[in-house]
Amino acid sequence: MTIGNLKLYDIFRKDLHLSDDKALEVVNAMDDHYERKSSAKIEQLANKGELLAVKNELKQDIHTLATRMDLMATKEELSAVKNELKQEIHTLATRMDLMATKEELSAVKTGLTLDIQKVKSELTVDIQKVKTDLTMDIQKVKSELTDTINHVKAELINTIHKSVHYAAIAQFIAIVAALVGIIRYCLVR
Repeated sequence: MTIGNLKLYDIFRKDLHLSDDKALEVVNAMDDHYERKSSAKIEQLANKGELLAVKNELKQDIHTLATRMDLMATKEELSAVKNELKQEIHTLATRMDLMATKEELSAVKTGLTLDIQKVKSELTVDIQKVKTDLTMDIQKVKSELTDTINHVKAELINTIHKSVHYAAIAQFIAIVAALVGIIRYCLVR
């Protein structure tokens, strides 16, 4: 028994004239009640393991997005494709013994340049979109984690306030019981 429980026991026993068994039963019932209430509140809170699981899940999502970005073509890869296309065009032209005019070569060059620029701008847009989506997802997760942490803090503070309130009630009961005992003592004299 704690000191508070001993005080309550003495009040029930001496001031309210309960038997030892009844006083002990009342104190134990009160103790069990408050312990169940606080245990129920604590079970509703997220533990470190659950928070770590969410953190690891987010890391995995970020890694997946980074892997997708790695699959996009880079400038060097586009340049290599461009060079390969030029070589293939040259090889085909040589095999067919075709002699292209400067205007035809210029048109092909312009077409390839336009195609490359188009692909480059599409990749830039796609990369920017992925970055924006990733930033929004990270902000959303950060906001949700902040809200969860704030909610847990509020619950803990509320539980502490309730515990302090119950302790104040117990002290008030002890004071009232002591006053009743003093008044009885003075009246008996």
